[in-house]
Amino acid sequence: MRREAIAWERAAEVDAAARGWRRVGAIEEATYRRIRETFPDPCVTPGAVWRVLTGGVVAAIVLCTLAAMALSVWGSSTEIQVLLLLWGAACLVATEVLEASPRSARRGAAGATSVLGVGLFLVGLGLVLVETVRLRDDDAIDVLLVAAVLTCGLAAWRWGSPLFTGLAGGALFCSLARLPHGRLLWLLAGTALAGAAAWGLDDGRLAPSHRVGAAVLTVIGIGAVYAAANVYSLDEGVLEHLARLAPGREDLPRGARLAAAAATALLPLAVLAWGLGSRRTFLLDTGIVLLALSLVTLRHYVQVAPLWVVLTLSGALLVILALVVERALRRARDGELAGFTAEPLFSDERRQRALQIVPVVAAFTPEAHAPSHEPGFAGEGGRFGGGGAQEKF
Repeated sequence: MRREAIAWERAAEVDAAARGWRRVGAIEEATYRRIRETFPDPCVTPGAVWRVLTGGVVAAIVLCTLAAMALSVWGSSTEIQVLLLLWGAACLVATEVLEASPRSARRGAAGATSVLGVGLFLVGLGLVLVETVRLRDDDAIDVLLVAAVLTCGLAAWRWGSPLFTGLAGGALFCSLARLPHGRLLWLLAGTALAGAAAWGLDDGRLAPSHRVGAAVLTVIGIGAVYAAANVYSLDEGVLEHLARLAPGREDLPRGARLAAAAATALLPLAVLAWGLGSRRTFLLDTGIVLLALSLVTLRHYVQVAPLWVVLTLSGALLVILALVVERALRRARDGELAGFTAEPLFSDERRQRALQIVPVVAAFTPEAHAPSHEPGFAGEGGRFGGGGAQEKF
């Protein structure tokens, strides 16, 4: 990322924290003004709704223009490939220009052009590999996955987008699954990725968006380890179906299924313990999701009740547990217990604002028309009075 972009992100983070402190009365207005003067944020940052709308309009314009140009060269496959590659490159150049300006970096247009640029480039590359180079399907998929890892990884590093970080991680593990011993590679690479990315969660040298990307890679690494170690995935050969030519199943080593069953039960608990120890909510959320998947896996092997009953009871128990924990935290001294609190934190404000987007978007509906009156009697009024007094009705 550019140094200017990193400075803008840091200033935005400081400003968001200062506004939270000011809102709850932790600092005074004069202190808040001094913080904003010390860390000025020159970027124009509209609301999330307008950023999404702007990105959608820009994407529609780009795609419609591309479609109009593609119709003129529809008969030539080579020209279509060149058009996709050139149009993707143009979108990437446009993203670079937009990201360099503080007035346009956060308006949503840069995000739309970056996604379209990477997507069009990969589609064009896929057509080149299949129709021009005439690679076999398996070879073309392998090359395209490697290109996706490199392209999305570079885009994430250059523009700090967590979306590209997640796409690069997903393409990486899809590529590993196609190699021999893909399940073992998922276990090793997932563990290494989660451990390496966790070191960057609090690294002050990284940009804020890169630290968010580190959190995304941590979750992807944990998910890869769980998918490779899950006993249902092992029995059904889910990862093996992603391999080249989908080779036949081999006999499992002795004890592999027992180890997978133990990992299915213990991995969610380990992730929850990691989240509790590090006080990171995204790890707690990940552990809860993995625990739910383990319960569904257990239900597949132990027919204790219909699946909807298991899910309903699990959800009810989770709600009860949340209420019990919240009650215990609120009754604790100073509202804090072992470093946890039930009070809303400043970091939750963005999540609350994101949840407010739904009713705001729903408000963009046509104005209600006044109900039409059915034909019927309509009085014209009259007069009454006497002795000099009169009135209208």
